[in-house]
Amino acid sequence: MLVFLSYFAQAVFAVVVAYFALYVFLELRVLLISRKVERRKLSEVTQPSAGFEDSFSPPVSVLLPICNESAMVERLVDAACQLRYPAKALEILLLDDSSDDTSELAQAKVDQSAAQGTNIRLVQRQNCQGYKAGNLVNGIQLASGEFFAVFDADFVPPNDFLMKAMPCFKDPRLGFLQTGIGYENRDVSFLTRFQAMEMGHQQFITVGLSEDGDMASLSGSSCIWRRACVEALGGWNSTTVTEDVDLGYRAQIGDWKYAYLRDVVSMSVLPETVSAFRVQRERWGRGLIHSAFKHVREMLRQPMPLVKRLHAISMMFSSVLLASIYVLVLLSLPLNYLIDFDGSTVRWVAVGFFVLVAIWTLDNAFGARKGARFDQRPGVVRTLWDAYLYVAMFLPMSWYYFAGGIRALFGVYGDFHRTPKGEDEHRTIMPRINSMLLAGELFTFSYSLLAVLLALQKGNCFLMPLNVTVCVGFGMILYWSWQEGRARARG
Repeated sequence: MLVFLSYFAQAVFAVVVAYFALYVFLELRVLLISRKVERRKLSEVTQPSAGFEDSFSPPVSVLLPICNESAMVERLVDAACQLRYPAKALEILLLDDSSDDTSELAQAKVDQSAAQGTNIRLVQRQNCQGYKAGNLVNGIQLASGEFFAVFDADFVPPNDFLMKAMPCFKDPRLGFLQTGIGYENRDVSFLTRFQAMEMGHQQFITVGLSEDGDMASLSGSSCIWRRACVEALGGWNSTTVTEDVDLGYRAQIGDWKYAYLRDVVSMSVLPETVSAFRVQRERWGRGLIHSAFKHVREMLRQPMPLVKRLHAISMMFSSVLLASIYVLVLLSLPLNYLIDFDGSTVRWVAVGFFVLVAIWTLDNAFGARKGARFDQRPGVVRTLWDAYLYVAMFLPMSWYYFAGGIRALFGVYGDFHRTPKGEDEHRTIMPRINSMLLAGELFTFSYSLLAVLLALQKGNCFLMPLNVTVCVGFGMILYWSWQEGRARARG
């Protein structure tokens, strides 16, 4: 029995490392493409329009879905009302699913803006089913525009957003367009800097994916959709908690083109508390994993070159890869117990894994800093230390994605918890999943610490870097959780 468990654990370890190797190779390829685009500063997806053409001003409906966003709603409306576009072709719909005092603030702000001549109205539903997806589906039924510009509550688009983005839609096959996202509070803490870098890396990679014509996973905010595309796809789907990714996959599999304008940047706000961060990432992991398995069969049916198909698989299942890293964490203890690494093939697999991690760290950190627009250049030691902590944070994220994947496996697709931002973040009661994830963090930290002690006792130290890094990453999360708990206790 022990022999079977040993071979099984080794096989799983080898499969995850092999998948990670493919992912790293493909990401390096796209990173090189992104760097070429950045150097050139001229491509179909990043070149801004020289000016707005009055002859191309199709009706646009700006959709602003909100739910209990009292800290954000007024600045959101202000930003939407400042968008430059022919007035006769622009309408703004504030889609309000709130159950608190947000609705009063929203109504007052809409009335004030309407009195100043802006074509804006408040839309409220009697039955708020389907969360954000249901809110958007209801909104497009009331909208008159041929295009939908969507902004979440915490977004502030630049006033020339439509002027730069809309000329791209002269291409009739362009179904949707994504723009860059910046973060107002990225320097509040290491947690916010990590998030800005992690999502900045995704944006930088998307430059290469878009340039190469590969599938991409795009945000559902700071974007524009063609009505014909949305209606042809049946609209946003409320059976998944990542309705934006789901619709984007369906559009790309359905042969609609997309564009990515990294230089058109809307500002957003990141979660500042670790509770909001972990709940958000579990929801993202659950939705991304669900969407990947939901659409992979249809994607495989589409004719495409091998490299593009590999990129599609790598992108769609990157969330599964991150969740599988947590499986490696769980395997580290039995591997240390069952296997003598001297002369074992697992020894070389482990070495290969850490080499891949080092390569991925360098390219990921470079792309992250470029994508998040961090211009300062710290010293070598500080850069290496920051890169190590950056990588360590992906290990708690692997737990959140693993938990989300398990919940998706058991059919929990629609358990949606909004991410509070601003002042709302510090007074919102967190859902039960937050406590469950915290318990998992405590378990994983203790588990990896035990694996380190066992490795020292047996002299099997090849997996120790993984377990030490797990302790660092989860240790930071637990420390921030303790700080947050004290702050909430003080009121």
